Amino acid sequence: MTLKDGLYTIRHLAEGEPPVVPGGMYASSKDGKDKPVTAEPLGPDSKIRWFVACVPGKENEYTITELRDDDSIPGQWARATNKPGGPVMLIARPNVDMFTLEWGIQEADEPGVYNIRGDSRIGASDWADLRDQGVKPEVLLKSVPVVPGMYIPRWVFTKE
Repeated sequence: MTLKDGLYTIRHLAEGEPPVVPGGMYASSKDGKDKPVTAEPLGPDSKIRWFVACVPGKENEYTITELRDDDSIPGQWARATNKPGGPVMLIARPNVDMFTLEWGIQEADEPGVYNIRGDSRIGASDWADLRDQGVKPEVLLKSVPVVPGMYIPRWVFTKE
């Protein structure tokens, strides 16, 4: 099922974790713009709501924008253009020559569970994943070979 435009929380699933298990880590904009997207558990000060919107004319391509409660320009998920791997950044005024804002989002193995794809090239695709970078978890692009049976990182999208 394709996603409909709207507000979502985006929760990372560890490999083998069923989507019905409560808790977990949610993609977060808490650290601000021009920094990597991080993750945090649910809490009263969490900044984990995202507006997911279809890119007009492109099937299963979306933008992911932070929900702001002030008048500042919201940040969008972005990745460096033509550079495999690296962090998923939250960018407010992206230079379109340096960053790509569109993400392939496809349903995974269970309803409400999706894979978030960055770039694809011969033999591999980059998928959004969560990795502990020392101080806090960050959303990074993980290169996965295009081979049957390879694990692709999964995320639960819950409509608000």
